[in-house]
Parts: sequence; C-alpha cells; structure tokens
Amino acid sequence: MRSVQGSVVDNRYDIVRPLGSGGMGEVYLARDRTLGRDVALKILRSQFAADRESAERFKREALSAARLSHPSIVQVYDRGDTEDGSSYIAMEYVPGGTLKERITEEGPLDARLAASYGYQVAEALGAAHAKGIVHRDIKPQNVLITAPGQAKVADFGIARAASAAGDSQTQTGTVLGTAGYMSPEQALGRPATPKSDLYSLGIVLYEAVTGSLPFTADNPIAVSMKHVNEAPRPPRDLNPAVPEAMNAVIMRLLSKDPEDRYPDADSLAEDLWRVRRGLTAAAGADEAETVEAPTNRLVSTARQAAVAPARRKRSRAPFFLAALLLLLGLLGIGWALAQGLGSAEGVEVPSVEGLPRDEAVSRLEAAGFRTEIRTREGGEGEVGTVIGQSPAGGGRAPDGSTVTLTVGAGASTVAVPDVVGRGFSDAEAALQGVGLAVGSTYDVPSETAAEGVVVEQGVGTGTQVEPGTPVNLGISSGPAPSATTPPASSPDASAPQEPTSPSSVPSDPSADASADASADASADASASPEADPQGPEAGGPPGNGVKEDKAPKTKVPKAKAPGAAGEGKGEGGGDD
Repeated sequence: MRSVQGSVVDNRYDIVRPLGSGGMGEVYLARDRTLGRDVALKILRSQFAADRESAERFKREALSAARLSHPSIVQVYDRGDTEDGSSYIAMEYVPGGTLKERITEEGPLDARLAASYGYQVAEALGAAHAKGIVHRDIKPQNVLITAPGQAKVADFGIARAASAAGDSQTQTGTVLGTAGYMSPEQALGRPATPKSDLYSLGIVLYEAVTGSLPFTADNPIAVSMKHVNEAPRPPRDLNPAVPEAMNAVIMRLLSKDPEDRYPDADSLAEDLWRVRRGLTAAAGADEAETVEAPTNRLVSTARQAAVAPARRKRSRAPFFLAALLLLLGLLGIGWALAQGLGSAEGVEVPSVEGLPRDEAVSRLEAAGFRTEIRTREGGEGEVGTVIGQSPAGGGRAPDGSTVTLTVGAGASTVAVPDVVGRGFSDAEAALQGVGLAVGSTYDVPSETAAEGVVVEQGVGTGTQVEPGTPVNLGISSGPAPSATTPPASSPDASAPQEPTSPSSVPSDPSADASADASADASADASASPEADPQGPEAGGPPGNGVKEDKAPKTKVPKAKAPGAAGEGKGEGGGDD
C-alpha cells in the first residue's frame, strides 16, 4: 500500500490512515473537508491507472455503483481523479469491521445470525441485479457489519472493472474474484452472471456457520479447480448445530450447474428469512443436498416407483380414518382460535420506541418480525428515531408478522420565534436555531429600548414558514434627537426653525434685535427688553437662558399670540 497518510486528495479529502486493500484499489479512512464527514476513499492502484481502458472502466463502474440505493449497500458519494493521474471513489465509511473479521475472531456464527446477514446481502444483490450489475467478488471481506448489526455490501462494480486489464489469472483478489469464493463458471473463464454471485454468497454462508471454506488447496489454481470438480462437504458434517434448513439452502447455492441454484436473489432472500426464524426452507431447498449427485436422485426415484404398487395393494381404510381424525382436529383448533384461546400464542414484540431507525429494525428482525416504516413530522431530537410502533412493545404477535414503525421526519415548516427585546446576537442565534435566517436590518428610534436591541420583526411570532426563510429585524438606534432643544454647541442664531411652543421665544435683547432686523416697527417694539420679564436677569427658569437666547426658534410675529404670558416666558408683552 502506497504511503499517502497525511496527504490531501483532490484538495478535499484528508487521508487519515489505511483501511485495507483489494484487487484494484487501496482503501483509506479520509476526512471530507467540504461536508465534514469521514469517508472510505478507494484509490485505483498505480498499475491499473496507467492503463487507459482500465481507468475508464473504473470510472464507469463507479458511476454505476453510485446509482444503487439500498440500506444494505455501501453508498458511493463521489468519484474523481488524484493529482498523480489515478482515480478514486469516496464511499460511506462503516466502522464496525467486516464479516471476515467477525468469523476469524468468534469462530462459527449462530445459524440464525448467519441467515440474517445472508438475507441482507441477498436483498442487496437483488437490488444490484435489477440494475444489471453483477458484483463478481462477494466474500466476507466485502460484507461490512455496522454497530447495530446491519450487513452492508461494499465494492459493487469494482471487480467487474478489473476485467479490463486483460488478466485472466485466478489469484486471490485479481480480476475473476477471490479463488476461495469463485463460482465454477468464473473459474472456467466464463462470464459471471447473477447466479455466480449467489454461489459466492453460498461460500460466505458456509464459512460463517462452519468457520472454514469448503475448498482449500496449496494454490489458487487448485482451489478453483475444486470448485469445478469436487462436491462440497455438507456444513452439518462440520457443525452439527447447523439446522437442516440452513444446510439445505447452502448446498443448493453451491450447485455446480447455475440452473440448479436459486432462480434469483429474491427467492434466496425468502428462504433465508424463513431460516432465521427457525422455519423450514421453501419447497425445493430441502432437495439441495442431492443436487451434486443426480444419480442418487434417480436411484431414489426408481426405488419409490418399485415399492409404489405394493403400497397401492394395501387397504385404504386406515388412510380414510386418519384423514377424518385430522379434519376433526383442524376443526377443533379453528374453533379454539375463534374463541380467543390462542391469543396468548406468538412472540413478544420488543419495545423499540426512542431507538434510531436502523437499530430498531435490527432488533425486530432478530426477534423474528418484519418491519414497515412510516414517517411523521417529529419534534426536536426525534428526527430519525422511532416515535411509535404497532403492535406496541411488550405485547405478543405471530412470529414473522409485520411491526409498523413510525419514524420522526424533519418538519416541513417551522414556527418563527419571538426575538423582540433581545440583543441582535441572541436574536440571530434564536432564528438560526430553528432553521431560519436574519434578513435585512434597519434602525428604529426608541425612547424605551437600548441601542442594539430588536424592537421589530418582519414575520410575526408563531408564524409557520419554510426552513431557511429570512426574517427582517428592526434594531433600536436609541432615543430620537430632540426637535425643540438644539445642541449646546450650535451658536448659530441666524438659522431659522419652526417653533413648537410659545416658550421658545428669545429672551435676549441683542438676539431679538438681530432676529428682527427685517421685521416691521411693531415687531421691534414687541421684542424690546421691557417685554421680557423672565429672562435670566429677571430670575426666569433655568434652561431658558443664554443657550436658548443664542438659538432663537421663532419668527417675531409669533410673539403676538394672545395668552402666551401664562407660559412664564413673557412673550405677550402687551405692546400690541
């Protein structure tokens, strides 16, 4: 494996450490800078990167794999080229390890657990085969196990891309797959088909329940020839704990002739679903132990034909009596069920409310139930978790029946929070916390709110809006400037302004004279010093002194208004 640890691929993926290697690529744990998540980064080996056809097939197959969307298939996120001219595929990172590691560490697995893994792999293969994709390299190293116990198939399409290199050898990890798991037709150089994947899955299940492979030899070529020429030893011979049904399923998968195997992955998944619930396999699977020796089947059939006439000579009375008793027994059972006497039958339903979806599904399937998923808008912290189930946990239901799970989904709308009275930073955080954004902001003068506090919001509190909607905010700019009291630093007495009350009449004689330079004589008289009894010299109220004297607010005719003397400014001097 090349040393790329610590480097950056395509200016996006930081290589953390190596995870493993396969026939065509090397896999690394990497950190996606753009999306901030861990990925498994598979980089095409340099010897394949130099071959144009191989590189092109690698890219095309990566795109094909990206089209697959199934819970039991490792998702492909991205494809690109490295700085040195090679290619890479960014895939979902599954940290739970491989099925091969689990078998190596724990030895033979329980048959029902192996059937559960096989069922998920068969469903993944069915989804791929429906899109015209043959895996070609099914092996326990390519089956990843998540922490909750879900099986995921990796490396879809990559083994097929390797055939472009023109290498027809059968060494481990090369173009035709891995020798220990290779179908007979692949070993003979024939094209791989969906049934080739089923054969390989049969080898995986054989190893899972026995801890060993059915065919071993000193070199890969010899192993491949055993796939072609030798019949496998039944798993029950190595591990008597393997149920008859599981033994039959595996032996049917390992038929030399593809036509003797299961017709498709869906049929296999159905039988594995039954096996993991302790049921017998579907009709036909129990004959699989003899598919490798058709002569034995013929002998068995001939023997049955030879004894058939003798059986027909026997009296039929016992048969009719047995049939009558059986019918009466069935009627009795039906009546008992109708009366509810069988209500206590069944399997206890696990309680999975509050668990993540994948973990809930795994627990129910391990208990022998099917699952149906429905979604409903969930509250905060409920997205992706089970918020309801039917039948409820703790009750009993028939083995193999369906449990409906209601999983929380993200809200289609959100309620606008109340941010009036908050500082801008708090208001922004509150909006972003529910998935909204701050729109435009504008200043609003306020006598009561401190500067920088939100005093208005463009969308009312509690209004349901789509996530991401911007909300405009009005921010307090503090008290508005006074319209009657000019700043002390403005001594310009010649700037005319409209008065707001009679109290703004000037009290300084010199200011009066300056303001009345263009007024008539009567206006001069009314603005004389004698007409100002409450100026500073006369002990008038503070604030009406020099500062206001230097900034006259009214035109002289305003001083003629009657009744103004009651304001304490003396504007109604009486000269008029």
